Amino acid sequence: MYEFDGLTMWTTQALIIDFIVIIALFVSLKMIKGWVSNLHANDEIAKRDNFAFGISFAAGLAGLAIVLTGVTSGDFADSLFEEATQMLGYGLLAIALIKIGHFFQDKVTLQKVSLHDEIVKGNVTAAFVEFGHIVTVAIVVRSALIWVLTEGWHGLPVVIAAFVVANIIMLLVSKYRVSLFKRTGDCLQQLILDDNLAVGIRYAGFLIGSGLAITAATGLAPYAADNIGLSLTYWAFSAIVSVAIFAVLQLITIKVILSGIDIADEVIRQKNIGVAVISATVSFSIGLTMATLLGS
Repeated sequence: MYEFDGLTMWTTQALIIDFIVIIALFVSLKMIKGWVSNLHANDEIAKRDNFAFGISFAAGLAGLAIVLTGVTSGDFADSLFEEATQMLGYGLLAIALIKIGHFFQDKVTLQKVSLHDEIVKGNVTAAFVEFGHIVTVAIVVRSALIWVLTEGWHGLPVVIAAFVVANIIMLLVSKYRVSLFKRTGDCLQQLILDDNLAVGIRYAGFLIGSGLAITAATGLAPYAADNIGLSLTYWAFSAIVSVAIFAVLQLITIKVILSGIDIADEVIRQKNIGVAVISATVSFSIGLTMATLLGS
């Protein structure tokens, strides 16, 4: 009789529990989104047809799914109850870390713009910027979960520490991206308020690509449970180097692909969504390639 490789009654039960917890987390995210936004999700999505809110909510779902791939990596727990509590606990922690990372991305990088208020108004550009922030933070959380080899709750403090380090690096990346707009005489925050969709797409793509590049640190930095401080130092150094390499590769690639085109003018002043999507896709592709080739 044919049997699926590695699929036993025990693993089947554990997988069923994992899926139940995952679905419950997805459902709870809708309620959390409405509570935090002080809005009714169904009204915003169906009655007001607020596309911006829909994109923002989708970002939360995508972010949670990305993080859960990190939670589910590794071996199952010793008991079904422990498997359920670990999945639920790490899932709720993931939602909390995403919200914290997203909060600091908004408040530190975009101090003059309230993405929440703009999304309520239907500003799609603000929604794409928030999408970039949330998905990037989720990728960073996932990379921290994968990097920490300790099973169970023992690796929780290290995961949080690695997340803090990586999130600081992403804040620097966001600041760097904002500074590029200033060099052209433009202000990213004003472009968001003006609902320049091309700018939002390109910005989100660059952030997500940078987050994927940080994932490469999971394969470059060794994790030693007996020397966590040194491990975190290696992690930070590897993440910074990975992001720097990503930025150089992204710049070279986009210049070659769109040679002869003034990308800044097309995106900022002409609001060329096609150029913005190409730029975002290049960023995503390079980040994904680095994560695949170098990450664990």
